[in-house]
Amino acid sequence: MSQGIGVKDLVEYFRNWILERQKVISLIESGRLSDDEKTSLSNMVFVIDRIGPADLEPQNSNSTKQSEI
Repeated sequence: MSQGIGVKDLVEYFRNWILERQKVISLIESGRLSDDEKTSLSNMVFVIDRIGPADLEPQNSNSTKQSEI
């Protein structure tokens, strides 16, 4: 994933998460964000840290469809 270029999908973002995570943490710690913005990004890190490779596998078509959030 090149600097300044968006990702093509969630799998690509996940594969680069260690580097992206450090960028987000640096931004949180930079002092340039409001408390609300820091909280939002910290929550994002919390959630993404819990995604694993199995979460990115294609879902079985026989599985129960989850309701929309």
